[in-house]
Amino acid sequence: MIPLLAADAPILNAFGKLPDPRKSRNQTYPLIDIISVAMIGVLCAANDWVSVVKWAMHNQEWFQSVGLCLNGIPSHDTIGRFFRLVNPKLFEECFRMWTQELSQKKIQGIIAIDGKTIRNSGDSFQGTKPHHIVTAFAAENDIILGQLKTDEKSNEITAIPELLNTLVLKDCIVTIDAMGCQKEIAAKIVTQEGDYVLGLKGNQGTFHDEVANFFEQVMAVTPEEAGCTYAKSIEKEHGRIETREVWATTNVEWLPMLQEWPSLHSLVCVKSTRESKGKVSCEIRFYISSLREQAERIGQAIRLHWGIENKVHWHLDVTFNEDKSKIRAGYGPENFSLLKRCVLNLVKMDDTRKESVTQKRREAAYSTAYRLHLLGVK
Repeated sequence: MIPLLAADAPILNAFGKLPDPRKSRNQTYPLIDIISVAMIGVLCAANDWVSVVKWAMHNQEWFQSVGLCLNGIPSHDTIGRFFRLVNPKLFEECFRMWTQELSQKKIQGIIAIDGKTIRNSGDSFQGTKPHHIVTAFAAENDIILGQLKTDEKSNEITAIPELLNTLVLKDCIVTIDAMGCQKEIAAKIVTQEGDYVLGLKGNQGTFHDEVANFFEQVMAVTPEEAGCTYAKSIEKEHGRIETREVWATTNVEWLPMLQEWPSLHSLVCVKSTRESKGKVSCEIRFYISSLREQAERIGQAIRLHWGIENKVHWHLDVTFNEDKSKIRAGYGPENFSLLKRCVLNLVKMDDTRKESVTQKRREAAYSTAYRLHLLGVK
């Protein structure tokens, strides 16, 4: 029999289908109890297993009132051991099953893909490196769609195609920084009926030099003379003025390597000039894209890509203290990272109040009604 809350809360229902990695003789606590305590504990502002269990112990009566933890609250050792054993690919499948049901409408617009290293997850004594997690983020829907672990940053090149295989890309624009600027990745996106905007840096050698030389000449004349579309925006915030200029051209026939890149239709240049406290800095970045859009639209896609930094990575570091986590053994770091992404989705889906992620988690800790609301219980 499925406990009342597990049946009513979509996220618990999805993860309740996870295969149990424990041997039958070690199953003192049902799988759904362990997952529920971990998920709800993190939702209620706990950032490690000890804090999760302490909060759950104080709320044991509530857990039992919704049909969970009838045998008591699992210890932090039990929870930690469970998540060390869980196959992260199966855990990720449950996550994707849930995210696909998050919204009645299809994910559209920008899917930003970027990696983040969990700094404290490596173990020098065991000779293991910190975990590097590549995340897919629906920038306009503000929803994390999936993640995949790599052993180190350089392996993003092999991890990104695997992550793309799990996503529905039709009618979406996939944005990736220079690490993902690879012919195979571009081909995969196009094959899955999506478009791409890929960062172009020196790792592409002659290709980068050709594009940089082209836009150097473009900026010396008017956009009309250069055959480019152009967009400009100025933002003033906290005493800083940032001017962003975007040039885009579909004049790509001259590129020697054009035929090597699937559906390469445009080149893009973004110039950011920042003025703060009398100091001026300038950065110029280049991109390639399968889009034939105007500079304004492509510039918007590039701008939205960086939302993954302040809407996902920043929260994981600051709000969830991910880099300070001492979880290192087995699959623990990867699974705990996904658990935090689940909670971040839950909190951000709530548009009933304008409060920070931290404030919403704290309120969930002491308000049973708001807790159930965040869990999606009708």
